[in-house]
Amino acid sequence: MVTKPDPQTHLCALVSVTTLRNSKDQTIILRPGDHPFIRHDSTVFYGDAMIVDVRRLDAEIAAGLALGREKCSQPTLKLVQDGVAASPFTRPKILRFCRDQWSR
Repeated sequence: MVTKPDPQTHLCALVSVTTLRNSKDQTIILRPGDHPFIRHDSTVFYGDAMIVDVRRLDAEIAAGLALGREKCSQPTLKLVQDGVAASPFTRPKILRFCRDQWSR
């Protein structure tokens, strides 16, 4: 999650991390050590960012349909959040949502 869940709507923004090879979006590159999940050079693909209901996400994790991972360190999270505005692949809807959430 790049935003905390909104207390009223329960919505949050998610980004995906993918292997670096042949990735179009190289705005932010994560390396082993940046997060326990990162085993090789990876990139955040902002074009796949989603706004989701955290209750649905929690239900999918509970049902085994999605995997929960460790939280990012604050510096890594800040780097990924900064990439939301820096990436040319971030859709305007995602950028507006994130900026709104961060301004609260």
